Amino acid sequence: MERLFFREKIKQDYKQLEEGVMLDRQKFVVGVIGIGAGAGATFTAMGLAFRLGEMTSGVTYLEGQPHGNECVSPYRLLAVDRDFRRTAEKNGHGTGRLNLYKKVNWQIYEPEEAENAMQSHRGQEIPTDFRHLPGRIIIVDNPLSFDDLDLVVAVIDPFPPRISAGLETYKKIREVAAKGGPQHREVLWLINKSDEGMARRETERFLKLKFDFEQRLLPEEVFYKAAYNCSQPFFMSETEGLDRLAAKIINSI
Repeated sequence: MERLFFREKIKQDYKQLEEGVMLDRQKFVVGVIGIGAGAGATFTAMGLAFRLGEMTSGVTYLEGQPHGNECVSPYRLLAVDRDFRRTAEKNGHGTGRLNLYKKVNWQIYEPEEAENAMQSHRGQEIPTDFRHLPGRIIIVDNPLSFDDLDLVVAVIDPFPPRISAGLETYKKIREVAAKGGPQHREVLWLINKSDEGMARRETERFLKLKFDFEQRLLPEEVFYKAAYNCSQPFFMSETEGLDRLAAKIINSI
């Protein structure tokens, strides 16, 4: 009953609340981290948010740091859909504001906001308080810190040069997974853009790990078709790996 009354109070206090999103003391924060630039962390985080939005309520996607490559920023990827643009224009952006699109609260940077944030911090980490965001499940795209994460999803592209460039990040994640006590965080390993068994086996052998999930490589035409249809590739192609990952998260909370 206490929890019920807490949620009713939040509904009264938070005037911008819309169906599907709530403020909740009990949050589950998932950090999606790419091993090397271009591994597919943003693709994974966005796809995971969409799938979780179909399965439950209170899902928030947070752009952990502004994307350096504006053309593949979450804002640009979502803005192909007029429904998203209308929602964004109505609600605005910024931490703490609700920006619902397909049952997910998108906490992302507009291009001008991203530029201002990067200029003001000059390459330094931009602090973000996950726990005060509206939502019950927070998906953080490429956080720079492991603090306040309940689960780490490490995304690996089997392309060897990309793995080589991300080895330092890989070592840090292995250290986080190995720690015991209150600092311990579960780590799930996802191989992205996998198109043949050999790539998976060779990557597992080199990194001395076993992947928990595998997302097959989507044909490039899926992304073009989705953009020209003002949609997202997650709704126009099978994403079995992301579906299984979303189910795992739902079952663990």
